[in-house]
Amino acid sequence: MNRLAQKQRGVALIVVLLIVAMIAIIATNINGRSQIMVRRTINLAQYDQAYWYALSAEELAKKVLKQDLDDADEGKIHRQQYWAQADVVLPVEQGEIAGRISDMQACFNVNALSMQTKEVENGQPKLPLPAQQFKGLLVALGMDDFAAERLAHTVKDYIDEDSVASPFGAEDADYEARTVPYRAANTLMSHRSELRAVIGVSQEVYLKLAPYVCAIPGYDRQVLNVNTIELEHAALLAGMFDNKISVGEAESIINQRPSDGYDSIEDFWANSSITSLRGEENLASSFSLKSQYFLLQAGAKVDSATFRMESVLQVAGNNQLAVLTRQYGGQQ
Repeated sequence: MNRLAQKQRGVALIVVLLIVAMIAIIATNINGRSQIMVRRTINLAQYDQAYWYALSAEELAKKVLKQDLDDADEGKIHRQQYWAQADVVLPVEQGEIAGRISDMQACFNVNALSMQTKEVENGQPKLPLPAQQFKGLLVALGMDDFAAERLAHTVKDYIDEDSVASPFGAEDADYEARTVPYRAANTLMSHRSELRAVIGVSQEVYLKLAPYVCAIPGYDRQVLNVNTIELEHAALLAGMFDNKISVGEAESIINQRPSDGYDSIEDFWANSSITSLRGEENLASSFSLKSQYFLLQAGAKVDSATFRMESVLQVAGNNQLAVLTRQYGGQQ
């Protein structure tokens, strides 16, 4: 009887130990889940705060741009103004805000390729001026003449409203025949990254083009601000002249620019390298000293949470700035 009682007590002890172990496991799981939920709540709060910090950077950018525009002589935009300060970082509670403003009229607006023309050259539709300038940029970046012309036609077909393919272009039938079929957009782009959907724009081509191009939402003209184009983008200036000046000559023109920019567009055209080119193909309309579109690349950090945002800002009446688009997370 004693042995039986001892065995029963042993079994009871094992059962109790198992119950304690199970309770400990359950308590550990509950505690772990509770910590995860707390961490998740903190992360969401920090991410939300970073979002509002990024929006505050947008408001600050609008104020800086308005001040520069109010102070500008006849609306002249140049790189000595406050907006052009590079990579501004501001400390804030539990983190920091960073931002950079760039002039979207110091790059090539791919939406200008939507321009139509009825002119004919050698029995074929002639490329409109913006498409010729885009081709010139491609050639200045090292692409051969035929490949550059073909790609200019292809990008034009992807953006323009009609479904008629250019001689070297591509329309719906070409895109529908791909492994993953889709159609040409036949509308303006919202971001330059949409170029990757165009036949012929490989990753290599896109990475080479990216620093020189942009997509201004809803705007279909190519007007280059000669006061804000940077020296490292001299190939764009050469391309705008269809490479009738070399990249070296374009660098020289940018280097000769006054630190606070040209006072008049006549001063720009007075350069001996381009004086004779002014009357060609309405080239004069492609250059300006003013800008209406700016890109803000903003980032905010709160503890370990980060938030990135790109805002396209347009100059409206009374030098007020309006937000055209916002993209979150950053694009390449």
